[in-house]
Amino acid sequence: MEDDSLLVAEDLFKQALKAEPAAPGNAIIWGHLASIAERTGREREALEHYNIALGLAPSLPALLLGRASLNMKMGDESRALADYNDVLGSHPDHPEALLMRAYINQSRRLLKEAREDYEHILRLNPAHEQALLGLALVNDNDRRPQAAMELLERVIDLYPQHAAGYALKAGMELDRRQYERAEADYTKAIELDPNSATYRLARARLYTLTKKKRLAREDVRHAARLGASAEELAGAAGMKVKSTAPN
Repeated sequence: MEDDSLLVAEDLFKQALKAEPAAPGNAIIWGHLASIAERTGREREALEHYNIALGLAPSLPALLLGRASLNMKMGDESRALADYNDVLGSHPDHPEALLMRAYINQSRRLLKEAREDYEHILRLNPAHEQALLGLALVNDNDRRPQAAMELLERVIDLYPQHAAGYALKAGMELDRRQYERAEADYTKAIELDPNSATYRLARARLYTLTKKKRLAREDVRHAARLGASAEELAGAAGMKVKSTAPN
């Protein structure tokens, strides 16, 4: 597995299971098989392997987190949330489970619950970047704009070479029609992460909104080279994609 010889590793794990089908450590082997199946694009098979592993070791955090992450990838937030809750039931300070539960609750507009988990993480680690960014978004959605901006300034102070704080701050500034500030922060984010199509598209939307068509086109072209979809490119340029679906 460490050498990315995944199919060789998979075969060896299966041989181990066949040799000792009742061995105490087989839950870990099933977990490895799940990881290999996921990494090779066999998500349904990976989920089946995680289910077998957790049938053998129902409370093992690594297996619960692995299955939760896979369920998130497959779009099943409810099952992922159940696994994160199970982790937190026995490990209430687990930062990954807290962060992902906060993210799910935030996406469901359960701002109070999301806030509690982000603040829990920050009590454990006041400099946790993702928790600071998440709490900033919660504050913004909860109509606390000043608190949101203060958190983003803190992120930028702590992580001046990370693009995420500048990009999120730019998005909030754009919402507030602070166009010059938004442009400066998007530009800084792109400088720090020049391979992000997302940041190019965001700045293109700003340029489209402020009638800077030439600059918008440049960012759209750059985002296209970075792999942005036709729909994303059209949205950034202020156009609608024609539907190809039959009437």
